[in-house]
Amino acid sequence: MAGISSVQQIVATIRAEMSSRVVKNDRRGPAVAEKRAPRAKPAQASARMTGLLQQRVAALDPADSQRGRKAFRIFLESVLLAEFGEELINDPAFYAMVDQVQLAMEDDPQIASAIAQAAQSLCGDGAKNY
Repeated sequence: MAGISSVQQIVATIRAEMSSRVVKNDRRGPAVAEKRAPRAKPAQASARMTGLLQQRVAALDPADSQRGRKAFRIFLESVLLAEFGEELINDPAFYAMVDQVQLAMEDDPQIASAIAQAAQSLCGDGAKNY
């Protein structure tokens, strides 16, 4: 697994990116968007999401040249769903948003380095194909 500080940095970046998007896209105004609190998830739901994350990453083809990138995307989706609600899984706009967040994160060299480390850890085989 990636170091705790790397994962925390990635999650903090995701939260910051998502918060700015929520404030920009909330038609009722920033005051309403700022009042939204992250959803608290019980330990059981967290364990279920972790298990699903591991299953999805394990299902990726080891020969896929984009395996690391896909593994990180699975992680990113999991974090966003845990943070903003699992009901988003059925919203097509959610996946477009994940694309935008991932691209924004990859454009930052410091974050891209942490993403590459996380991808290697997620793949569990030293994959350097991010």
